[in-house]
Amino acid sequence: MSRLSVEAQLVELGNILVTARVERGLTQGELGDDLGYTQPNISKMERGKTRIHPHLLDRWIDVLEIDSAEAERMRQYNLASRADRVWNARRLAASPAWFHPVFEAEQEAAIVLKWTGERISGMLQTEDYMMEQFQAYGRTDVTDAVHERKLRAKLLDDYPDRTYKFLLSESAVHRLTRAHTDNPYVALGQVRHLLNLARNHPAATIRFVPFDNGPLHVGPDFTILQFVNNKLDRSFAETSNGVQTFMNETETYETDLQSWESLSSVAQSAEESAILLEEAEADLLSVRPPAPRRAGERLR
Repeated sequence: MSRLSVEAQLVELGNILVTARVERGLTQGELGDDLGYTQPNISKMERGKTRIHPHLLDRWIDVLEIDSAEAERMRQYNLASRADRVWNARRLAASPAWFHPVFEAEQEAAIVLKWTGERISGMLQTEDYMMEQFQAYGRTDVTDAVHERKLRAKLLDDYPDRTYKFLLSESAVHRLTRAHTDNPYVALGQVRHLLNLARNHPAATIRFVPFDNGPLHVGPDFTILQFVNNKLDRSFAETSNGVQTFMNETETYETDLQSWESLSSVAQSAEESAILLEEAEADLLSVRPPAPRRAGERLR
């Protein structure tokens, strides 16, 4: 196979998928129904705008009854596009040792479950909020740290075929509405980002555990990663110093899974959580001055 850029590999894979779908006489919507994805998601993947999880590609191949030779070519394009090492090699080389296995595992997981309490997961943070967090901890050189978090946040867009579920404490929202910051728009931007994900992202679910209904005892922040193809499910706890890795401890995984189920059982629904974010947005707008007008920008 000739050496193509990552973007070209994704486009070529998309072209093959389009041809196979059209030959079967299926619309994007009909194919989406068979695969369990919306038509916009199918369109995005066919246009090479996002990577495709290997498990989803295998299902795609089965549904379209693609012959083995063509299927192998598709898998090679997909594998090459997913192994985008050149793009982030320099940054990853400068990352702490704990980041590499965690980031790779998060890329491969079919289901990602995150409980972060009052903390907003890095996967859900805006860049402005990231910068504010690092500066609050007194870090001066934050370029690599921000890049690491942006890589993880980008997973939401790169792999829309995954399932991402986030549980946070209700107090995480209240901390945002009461935050003291040099930039009054950081909190507002973060709330709006969460609301946009909650309302519009096809793979992400964000729910809040209310003050008056949470479990008395629960473990620290943790992430649960669940895989397909018999790969061992795992979990880890993340701290301000990095990750305490419990990648192969079955007992820890089972404990975290029980904690997740306990928290999930009392969390607000996705709709109730979105309403909470809308209320937070309204609160912030009521106390924040109008955003400064940029030079040359017309008044509305």
